[in-house]
Formats: sequence, C-alpha cells, structure tokens
Amino acid sequence: MALFSSDGEEVLSRTIRGEPPTHFALRIKSFSLLKNSLLERYDSGDFEAGGYKWKLILYPKGNKNKNGEGHISIYLVMSETNSLSPGWEVHALFRLFVLDQLRDKYLTLQDANGRARRFRSTMTQSGFDKFITLKGFIDPNKGFLVDDTCVFGAEVFVQRESVAGKGESLLITSGTVSCNHTWKIDKFSELDKEFNYSEVFTAAGYKWRVTLYPNGWGEEEGKSLSLFLGLNDSTTLLPGRGVYVEYQLRVVDQVNSKHMENECEMHHWFNDSTEAYGFEDFLSLNSFRDQSKGYLVKDVYIIEAHILLIGAIGERCLHH
Repeated sequence: MALFSSDGEEVLSRTIRGEPPTHFALRIKSFSLLKNSLLERYDSGDFEAGGYKWKLILYPKGNKNKNGEGHISIYLVMSETNSLSPGWEVHALFRLFVLDQLRDKYLTLQDANGRARRFRSTMTQSGFDKFITLKGFIDPNKGFLVDDTCVFGAEVFVQRESVAGKGESLLITSGTVSCNHTWKIDKFSELDKEFNYSEVFTAAGYKWRVTLYPNGWGEEEGKSLSLFLGLNDSTTLLPGRGVYVEYQLRVVDQVNSKHMENECEMHHWFNDSTEAYGFEDFLSLNSFRDQSKGYLVKDVYIIEAHILLIGAIGERCLHH
C-alpha cells in the first residue's frame, strides 16, 4: 500500500514482514493510560545505528501540528549532534514498525523507492504524521494492541548495518490505593526546621516523599506554605532517564471533612537531577491560620499525596 509522506514529496510503502526490527524496539504497556494522560508525546532513549545516535518520538494521540489527529504519529530523530562537524549531513534509509501480536508479524512503513532521507542540523527529525489510524490500531482483530500493550520499532541504515541493538519498555501505571499517602503532622507549631520531610512511601516500585516548608520557600517565604513531591532515591533510574508522574498534593479540612488542593494537576518527569516539584504558594499562611478553614486543628496538620499515574522506563536487550 502506497501513500504520501509528511513532506508531500515521497511515496511511502506499507509492508508486512516476520523479522523484528534490527536496531530498536519500544514496548509500551498500558497504552490507553498513556493516550489519556497529559503527555502529548513520548521521547524514547537513544540507540545507536550506523555510527550515530537516534531516538523515536511517538505521539499517541497524533501530532496536531501536522494534522495527525486520529492517528499515531511517529518520527526518527538524530540525537547527540553537537559533536558533529559544522554543515554535517547524514543520509539514512529507515523503516518504522508496529508489531501485530496476533500473527507475530510487523507492519513496516518506509519510502517506497528506497531513497534515503536526509538529516542535517536544521532538520534532525523525519517520519510519519499518520503512521496508523487510532481506530485501526485499537481494533482487537488487528493485533497491534493486545492486553493494552504494543511494540514499535526502528531500523536505520547509514553506510553500514548495526548488528546489535537495545530497547526500552515504558509502563504507564494508574494510581491505586497504595499510591495515596497521608502525612499527619502532630505539634505543627513545634516544627523548627526550614523544611520537613514526610516518611518515605512507595508507588509503582519507586520511593517518594513530600517536602513541607511551613513558612514558605523562595518568593513565597513568609506568605505561604510550600509543598513539593520528590523522589527519595533516584539511583534506581536509568542514566539520563526518568519517571513521568501525574499527581495532586492536598491538605485535609478537619472541620468540614473536605480537602483543599491546588487547582492545577501537576505532571512532571522526575529524573536523577530533579529533587522535587510542587507549589511555592500552595496555601497562604492567612488561610492556613484561619481556624474556620479547619486546616490546623489542635496543632495537627494533615497532608495527602495522591499519585494518579506513573510512567516508568525499563531497559531490556533486543534479541534477534
């Protein structure tokens, strides 16, 4: 089956083959949660082919800027190009894949005429705005999405073929009861530190903690309570990779049995260089001290961390 490419110049070809992609495989678990998350696109880790570093960029809801709505958009990108000589150009023939898990076959998309795509400093990305329709992708009879898991892949040929590759697995996990943590602070008035940590809790296999600045942090010092969520131990992360998290931080109204939470649902990538994300101006000190609000009762303050969704990355070998 032939069609036009994203640049409107080349004719593309869809074929079916049994051999897996030579250089890279991306397995996504809980695809439906990824598609419904706030994440517009997912960037894979780097892989090597033909002496260069590459990565895949996937738009699970389609690239809106390229009229990709209703499709999955996927692109090959050159990474780590800063070390290349000025005026560099790389001509690469590449194929992108999605696995039909029912038939153990790969749907493959590439240039029909075998012409290599050109990569350079002003155009490090090339791919397919409408790789596959979402309707066809989620059709259980097609086999692309089985048990909410799918597999994409890539082959890149630059002068010579790489004989080994690597891959990664992205697992999106919805929040469960174990992802809700309550931090009860007794004798709040006796807190004498600039900031205080909650006890460590576990969500999706990662350890987290909440950080409270009772008198505020940064520009909000003396004005607001500041509240942040952070990874307690980032050494478990793959180098240069992270954990995507959607979460809420909130305090309990102990008088009216209600919650106060920041209206903006937070979503961030936590990595080995990230200490915490949250709110400098989580709750004004005036509101906090107002007895009618019910946030501080008998010198007790209750904070809740509610983790809604986690995207964790794991690395695996790609066997041929």
